[in-house]
Amino acid sequence: MKKVIIVAVSIIAILIIGGYFYLKIRKSKDFEPLIKAKLQQLVRDASDSLYVLNIDKIEVDVVGAKLKVHNATLSIDSSRLSFLLASGRAPEDIFKASLSDLDIDGLDISDLLNKKDIDLNTLALNNPTLEIYHPVNKRDTIIINDTTTLYSRIQKSLGHFSLKQLSVSNMNFIDHNLQQEKEKLTTFKNVSLKFNDIEIDSTTQFDTTRFLYAKHAAIYLPDYSYHTPDSLYFIKADTIIVHASEKLIDIRGLALTPRYSKQDFGKQLKSYKDRYDIKFANASFNDVDWYRLFLGEGFISKQAIFSDGTMEVFADKNISPSPKSKIGNYPHQLLMRLNFPVVIDTVFIKNFKFTYRELSQKTQKTGEITWTDINARITNVTNVKEKIAVNKLVTVTAQSKLYDEGSFNVVFNFDLTKVESGNFTVDINLGPMDGKILNQATQTLGLFEVNSISIKKLTAHIIANNNSARSSVLFIYDDLKITALKKDDDDPKHLKKRKFLSFVANTFIINKSNKIDDAQPEYISYQRDPHRSFFSLIWKSLLKGIKGTAS
Repeated sequence: MKKVIIVAVSIIAILIIGGYFYLKIRKSKDFEPLIKAKLQQLVRDASDSLYVLNIDKIEVDVVGAKLKVHNATLSIDSSRLSFLLASGRAPEDIFKASLSDLDIDGLDISDLLNKKDIDLNTLALNNPTLEIYHPVNKRDTIIINDTTTLYSRIQKSLGHFSLKQLSVSNMNFIDHNLQQEKEKLTTFKNVSLKFNDIEIDSTTQFDTTRFLYAKHAAIYLPDYSYHTPDSLYFIKADTIIVHASEKLIDIRGLALTPRYSKQDFGKQLKSYKDRYDIKFANASFNDVDWYRLFLGEGFISKQAIFSDGTMEVFADKNISPSPKSKIGNYPHQLLMRLNFPVVIDTVFIKNFKFTYRELSQKTQKTGEITWTDINARITNVTNVKEKIAVNKLVTVTAQSKLYDEGSFNVVFNFDLTKVESGNFTVDINLGPMDGKILNQATQTLGLFEVNSISIKKLTAHIIANNNSARSSVLFIYDDLKITALKKDDDDPKHLKKRKFLSFVANTFIINKSNKIDDAQPEYISYQRDPHRSFFSLIWKSLLKGIKGTAS
C-alpha cells in the first residue's frame, strides 16, 4: 500500500513538473494560432469587418499569466471601406495603427480562448504609431450617425472586459485632416497614455463619466513644437497633459517664440510687423471637447487660466510701413475670421507682465512702456452665432500697474454683432503716480523729458470703430515741467536739450496744473490712420485728450 502511494505521488509530481516545463517551453507553438484567431475575430466584430489585425509573433507564458505580442498592425480592408461608403454606413473617422511590442499581464489563456469574460491587470504598448483620417466621407457620402456602441458589436464574442491599467509609451500620433481639399497633417511624437479602470460591458456602454470606457485617462505630450504658417514663430510647450476623463488640459511652458532675433526679424519682412514674444509658465483649460480640438474642428472650453507670463511687443520703426490697410484686424474681427468654432466662457490671466518696446527711426534708441502685475478676466470668447445671439459682447477687464507705480485699470467691450464696422469701447483709469517715470518712453519716442509732474488721475472713455474714435479724457495733474530734446548730430547716441524751446513750452504753452476743482474732460474726435494698429488708435485718442488738457 505504501509503495502504491509513493508511486502515485511520484506520477503526479512528474505530471506537474512535466506540465510546467511543457507550458514554459511549448507555450507559443500550441497557443499562438488560437490566440491570433481570437484577437482577429474580436477586431472584425468590433469594426463591422472594416479593420484587419495582423500579428507577427505571440509569446505566451501560461504559468505566469502573461502574453507578449510582437509587430502588430491594424489596417483597413479597402473593399469593405468602399462598400460602407457606398451604403452610407462608413464611420466618420478611420484609423491605422502599428506597434513593436505589447505586453499583457494577468491573462488567463483559457478565459481568452473559451470564455466571454476577460479580466486583465496591465496592458503595455511600446513604440506604437496611430494615424487618424478625418473625415473619410467628406465629399459625396451622407454621414449616418452610428449609435451602435462598441460593446453591442463585440458582445457575441465577449461578454465582459476589464483592465486595471493601460499604458502606452513613445507613441507617434498622426492626424490626417481631410476637411479641406488640401490635406492638413498634424503630428505629435513621443506621446504617452495612461488609462485606469477600463470596463466594457452592458453597464458601462452608456456611462458618460468614463472616457473610452476608462474611469481615468491621461495623455502626455512632451516637447511640443509647431511653426506658424508664416514661418516667423514657433508655438511651443514643455509638456501638454490631457486628463481626458476630467475634460482637462494642463500645459507647462507655453510660448509663442520668434524664430529670429530682434536684429534679424525685420530682414525676413517685406514691410513692418510687430515682433511678439509670449511666455506662460502654466496654462489650463477646463471642460474641453478635446477630441474636436485634436481633429481641428474647433476649441470648446468652459474656463481657461494663463498664469505667470510675460509678453513683449517690439516695433522696429526702421522697417518700411506696410501699404496694406489694417482695417479689419481688431481682436474681435480676428476672432470671427477663425475658420473653426471657438467657445471659451471665461479666460483668466494671472500675474502677467506686458512690455512694448519701440526702436525709434529718429533717435535710433529704444523706448518702452511696461505694465506689471496684470490680472485680467475675459468673458464670452466665441465666434459661434448661437452664443453671440445670447451675449454679443466679448468683455476684457484688467487691473495692473504702469511701470510698477500707478494703478492702471481697463475695460474693453467688443461688439460681435458689429464686426464689419469694428465697434468697441474702452474705459481707462490711471491712479496717482510720479510722472517722471514716463521718461522711459518720452525721451526716446516723444523727444521730451519730464522734469516733474504729479499725476493725480487719468480717466478716458473711448467709443471706436474701423475709421474713428470719440473720446472723453479727464487728466488731473500738478507741477508739470518738461525739457524738449533733439538728436545730437555730433554724437548720434545722445540727445541734446533744446533750451529755448523748453523755456517757451514751460512758460507760454503748457498748463502747469489741472487741479480737480477746475478740471473738465476733453471731448475729442480722432480719425484713424488705416495703416495703424488697434493699439495705435487707442493711444492716439488718449494722447490727443492729454495734449488738449496740458496745452
